[in-house]
Formats: sequence, structure tokens, C-alpha cells
Amino acid sequence: MSKLIQLQKYSLANDFQFYRLGSSTNQDDRKHAVLTLAGYCAAVVMAIGYIVYIAFDLYIREESMLFFPILSSILFWALGFWTILSGLKKLIFSSDTELIFSLPMPLWQAKLFNVIKLLILYLLVAAIAVFAGILLHMFILPDFWFVLLSSLLLVVILPLLVIATTFIISLAVKVLLNFLRIHSNVIEALLTFFLFLSPLLYNTYNSASLNYKDIFSNSSPLYLFGIISNSTSEVGFFNLVCILGITLALVLITGYVFTKRYAFLVASYSTSSKRKTRDSSTLSSNSLFKNLFSKELKLYLSSITYVSNTVLTPALLLIGSLAYLFNISPLLYDYTLELSIITLSSKYIFILFTTVCILLTTTTSSSLSFEGQSIWILLTSPLSLMDLAKAKIALNVLLFVPGLACAILVYTQNFSSSLLDSLLFISFTITSLLLVSIVGFFVNLKFPNYNWSSEMEVIKQGKSTIITAILSTCLLSITGILIILDFSFTFHLLLLVNVSIITFLIYKLRESSLIMD
Repeated sequence: MSKLIQLQKYSLANDFQFYRLGSSTNQDDRKHAVLTLAGYCAAVVMAIGYIVYIAFDLYIREESMLFFPILSSILFWALGFWTILSGLKKLIFSSDTELIFSLPMPLWQAKLFNVIKLLILYLLVAAIAVFAGILLHMFILPDFWFVLLSSLLLVVILPLLVIATTFIISLAVKVLLNFLRIHSNVIEALLTFFLFLSPLLYNTYNSASLNYKDIFSNSSPLYLFGIISNSTSEVGFFNLVCILGITLALVLITGYVFTKRYAFLVASYSTSSKRKTRDSSTLSSNSLFKNLFSKELKLYLSSITYVSNTVLTPALLLIGSLAYLFNISPLLYDYTLELSIITLSSKYIFILFTTVCILLTTTTSSSLSFEGQSIWILLTSPLSLMDLAKAKIALNVLLFVPGLACAILVYTQNFSSSLLDSLLFISFTITSLLLVSIVGFFVNLKFPNYNWSSEMEVIKQGKSTIITAILSTCLLSITGILIILDFSFTFHLLLLVNVSIITFLIYKLRESSLIMD
């Protein structure tokens, strides 16, 4: 067991770029490691800051007993969301799987190696989050020692519950789609997300307000599994024993599948989407753009990790816009967000929602790197960089077309004050989508990574992805501030900025070439 823990420490240190930072002599590798670690640290700081905010907000409102349900809910949904986003496939095998199975360790440890690694990581995250909140409540919550004991149990229970639940849902979706002979990574990703998040979505729909306390407290796993009732938020010893029993049952099911049906898991998760081979005469008769776009679409759909990390915001924009369009809840049009210094009406909330969905994710930030070592095919072909850029940018635009069309329809029907206002909103959203698509492609062109062993290295941890995310966040912050301030020339100014940056980047792309250093 000590050798397993030592190997886990080495693997985690490698995943978090510590070894690259300490031992690499390549300056670019060290910069990439620093950038990756800075991103992780920023995420941890923001998460702790949110916990601090929740703790003091509940204390001021004399609702401190809601802290446990809310914190457990946030951890459960956030870690589960992250697990599915990262891909359940990596729990079964990774680039190191063959090496791990060749090591002198028990077979069950080799089969569960990736699960144990993820469990260790989630234990650390849960420990930081729970004990940060407990320290803040040291002199607030009654029965502090019981609360401390409960915290220790939750730190262990929540990671196990998250991993077991997401794995069982993912496997059920995989088996169902295989039975129905449906081989689509997009459908698989969306169905897995929907099934996992359905309790959270249901409670949000039935919530009397959009207050985080109502949504997260009622969506806590403590409520979902019947451990505590809506009439009281106190967590007793019997409640913890119940959730421990439920968790153990799910963990035993997961452990059995991994240890006894591992070959079935490998066969299920290693199957790629089946597609009919196109006839060569059909390809020759199509235009260059159609061929490149078809190739790009196949490359995108070939990876469940790629799809899972980029399809969420287009799907969220479509679902959210349809909810507005069919007026599913009166809160959508009547809700006003009141903060300490600003008040946001439903109109500006919708504009921010649309902008966040458009700018938050782009496929182009990793599209060049995702070619991998087969990039030589593009390098030796008589293709211009602009031809390649058009196909990759068109894929990202296509993902957002259904949601963007619904969003435009919602705005023009319900929020627009004039024809000019409608035209400005349409122009702003379309140019914002083109902008983030071109920015992602341009950044990936400047910081490509074709020598990777795991899809996660380019999709979530690649330098171009991180830089694009930072640029998108900055652009999103500026857009949000201007919209919140409600300047009369906000759309005019943002539209001018979008068009100027797009023009500049297209000019730079025409001067660039696809040449590796």
C-alpha cells in the first residue's frame, strides 16, 4: 500500500506540473507549469472566498445551521460537474495504464489506480473547503465538537459519493446508448450532464426565488437522500450513519464493476463513434471548405472529453433561451437582482447570461493542438492558414447557432425597446461569438502543443486554452461592467471594440503561417 501511495504522489505531482517546474530546463515548459499552477491557485482562492462569503452571509441572517447543507451541496455538484467534465473515461485507463499494470502491485490496485488518485485529490479539496468553513463557524455553531466530527465524516463521504454517483450515471448512459445503437459523443455528454444535474435543475425550477440558499440547501445530498428533512437543517448522528450507508452501497457497486467487470469497462469506454466512410467521389465533388469542415467535425466528435468541455455553454444558452421563450417561470422576466451598490433588471441579466455563454467557451483554443502528431498532414498540404481557420471557427460558431437564434428571438420579442436596440444586440452577440472564436484560434496558433499523451493536456491544461480563458474573462468583465453601468452607448462601444479586434486578428492571420518551431 505504501508503494501505491508513493506512486500516487508522483502521479499527482506530475499532473499539477510540479516536476516540470522543478526539473525542466526548457523555459517554455516552466512558464506553462507556472501558468497552470497559478490557475489552480486562483480557483482555490476564489472557492475559499465564496465559502467565506456564504459563512458570513448566513451568520448575519442568523441562518448558520444552513451552512452544512449548502456547503455539502456546493461541493457535491461542483465536484460531480468537474468529474463529468474531465471525462469518466480517465478513471478506467489513461496514458500510464500499460505502465501501471506492468508494475509489481496487486491487480485490484492497478484497476482502481486512477479512481484512487481522483479520490485523493477530492479529499484534499473537500478538506480545505469544509475546514475553512468550520473555522469561520467555530464560535457560531452549537455543539462545536459534534460539528467537527460531522465535518470529518463529510470530508470522507462526499468525494466517495461524487465519484460513485457520476460513474454509475455515466456507465448507465453508455450502456443505454449502446443498447439503442446510438453512437454520439454529443448526446452522451448532454444526457450524462442532464441526469446528474436533474435534481439541481428541478429544485431550481421549483424554487420560490433564485436565492442561492434556497437552491443549494434543497439540492444538498443530505436532502436528496432523505437524510434531513425540509423542516429542519440539523444533521444528527443517525443522519450521518444513513448517508454513510448509502455511500458505501454505491462504492461497493462501483468497486465490483471495476474489479470484476474491468474488461467490460475497457471495451465500453474505448469504443469510438461509428461513422460511415464517405465515398471518395463525394469528397472530390465537394468544396474545400466543406471537406475541411467535415474533417473538423469528425475530429471534434471523436473525443468525449473534447465534446464535454465545449458543448455545455452552447447547450446552456439554448436551454436558457428556450426557458425564456416559453416563459417557463415568471421569475425569468420579473426577477430583479439587488446587490449592495447595483440593481440589475431581468433585461440586463439576460444580456449578461447570453454574453457569458458566448464568451466562456470556445473550441478553437485547442483545435490546432488537437490535431496532435498528425499535424504534419496539414503542414504538407497545399492549404492556406485562412482556409484552415475558417473551418475551425465555423465549427465553434455552428455549436452556438441554435442557442443564439433563440436568444435573439427572446430579446427582440421581450426586451428590445426599438429596432435599433434589436439590431445592436444582434450585431453585438454575433461579433462576440466571432471574436472569441478567432481569438482562440490565434492564441492556439501562437502556443500550439502537438506532442501530448492525454487529451486533457490540450483541452483543459494547454497554454493556449488557459490564455484564451484569461482573455475571455477579461473581455467578459469589461462587458459586464459596461452593461451593469447601463451607459446609453454600451452596445455601440462594445460593437466597435469587437469589430476592431476581429479586423486586426484577421489581418494578422493572413500574414501568419502554420509552421512549427
